[in-house]
Amino acid sequence: MTQDYKARTIALAGMQQSLAQVQQIAWHGDYDATIVDPCLSSLFIEDAENYAAVYGGVEQLQKGLRTLASTLGQDTDKTAMERLRYFATLNVLTKKFLDESNLVTQVSTTLNILHDEIHDLQSQRDYVLQRLARLYQNTISPFRPQLIIHGQASLLTAAHHSNAIRALLLAAVRSIVLWRQAGGTQLNFLLGKSKYLRQIDHLLT
Repeated sequence: MTQDYKARTIALAGMQQSLAQVQQIAWHGDYDATIVDPCLSSLFIEDAENYAAVYGGVEQLQKGLRTLASTLGQDTDKTAMERLRYFATLNVLTKKFLDESNLVTQVSTTLNILHDEIHDLQSQRDYVLQRLARLYQNTISPFRPQLIIHGQASLLTAAHHSNAIRALLLAAVRSIVLWRQAGGTQLNFLLGKSKYLRQIDHLLT
């Protein structure tokens, strides 16, 4: 897969799509399955021909692309700033995760096993969310700094909500891994905003 701004933009859109749904769950207690499913499915795709194929095509990332545009633009509202903080912390956690080859192997093996168990994501979504949440909790969550998710306490403590949030955070980590593989760095994220925004314009359908 090529290391260019198009690939980086697609990966960041996947990450932002996951984080936007994390916020939706944390503050409102629901999510859009049509937006969540491409994020979850990306965890099980290893040998895609391009970055868009990881998510089932660019058309599956329209929400993420628009969310990324909002995050990169002059939009300084609370939700955009919250996503930026989540991204900054997850980027640090992802680097620490990638430095632990045994954990990378553990995640890959577990995802392969889970993939073989899934016959239909829609009917098995609760089970998938539970398994992915446990995987995130056992592998990524122990690293520091701790990622604090903000929202309504009553929603965050509900098991089905916390499972969905952790599963989506694992999907966000997957997207950050892709972004880093495509040459993404904190520096080119900060200095290359105009390049990312141009790619978003090209990718939005």
